[in-house]
Amino acid sequence: MTLTDFDPPGFVDDLDSNASVLWSNWVSEQLSAARDRDGDGLFSHYGPRPQFFNALTHPPDADATEADITWTAFPRQVTVQSVGNRQRWQTADSSRDLQDEYCEWSVTRDATGKIRRVTFTSEGPEYWQFLATVHPERALALYQQHVDPAVQADDLFPAGRYEPRNPFNRTTTQGAMHLIQPANTLGAEIELAAAATLLRRKDGKLLTTEQELIRCARYGVATRHSDPHIGAQVNALARLNADITLANPVGLYIADLSTAGWETPDGCDPKRFWRITRGTPEKAVRAVYEVPVDLGYTVSDVRIGGQPIEYGAQIADFITIKLTGVATRIGQRPAHPIDGCVMRLEAQASTLVASVTAALDGPRPFAHRW
Repeated sequence: MTLTDFDPPGFVDDLDSNASVLWSNWVSEQLSAARDRDGDGLFSHYGPRPQFFNALTHPPDADATEADITWTAFPRQVTVQSVGNRQRWQTADSSRDLQDEYCEWSVTRDATGKIRRVTFTSEGPEYWQFLATVHPERALALYQQHVDPAVQADDLFPAGRYEPRNPFNRTTTQGAMHLIQPANTLGAEIELAAAATLLRRKDGKLLTTEQELIRCARYGVATRHSDPHIGAQVNALARLNADITLANPVGLYIADLSTAGWETPDGCDPKRFWRITRGTPEKAVRAVYEVPVDLGYTVSDVRIGGQPIEYGAQIADFITIKLTGVATRIGQRPAHPIDGCVMRLEAQASTLVASVTAALDGPRPFAHRW
């Protein structure tokens, strides 16, 4: 089926018809820009990326195949810097800025300190900046529905402009509506996927492993779960001599929660307390782990491997996040590996980072459209 528009992440129905078109146009522009990224000047051996394509302007062929790429939600960088589980759980629960695997969470406790609810989100900040610009009343209503009925317009729109890091979306205790960690963006997902389609050869050897690819191509952070794995999986598809893109709707998704080894006080299935609250079961962007009050116990009374849940991070250990790639025209796109790795000057890199940051800051990417 030919794609006519890009849907909002998770197929959410927040937008009217006019806004839906504007969102689709923005996604289309990001995909095309990632394909055509200039390889000269700021970065050598950086682009363009001829095997990456925009499905809206260059539809896939009948052989198109989707592939989910999954990784663990718990931040690997916290793990490698911690001594023991308790330290890494405490650390990960202390700041959203440490939750850098495209999944962030907030923990709600009762008066005794027991966990009543843990909320997880994978919604990109760009979508929320857009939504808050075109439908501010809808953004407020969603905060009131999913985070706290007490949220007011002034909380979200100080000085009349949406603030992503508002009081109800900047901590690990007051709610989490969408991603705010600087690396957790849709733009980063698109750029990473596009950059990883370039085959690379170093000293006559074709690079194929996660670490050698990301360190050569520099498309992400090598110490995360997500970036090296995404890059290697996309690169493997590219080595099939195929065209590669991201599936509609372009987004980052909560794939699943595994409750193997979990126990509840009453012996019921611990997975029953897991609810997808935004998106679809296949494209979930928001989920909650919460024990109903009428059962007489809390999330903290559920045990994982015999240990009670004291931190939201314990649950994150068992959550997987995903994006979905698409390969088409398999075997028909002769790939030409680049000899050498990305070489960049720090000053030049700073210039590009500044330009990307400016493009993603607040509603400005969308303001020129009306």
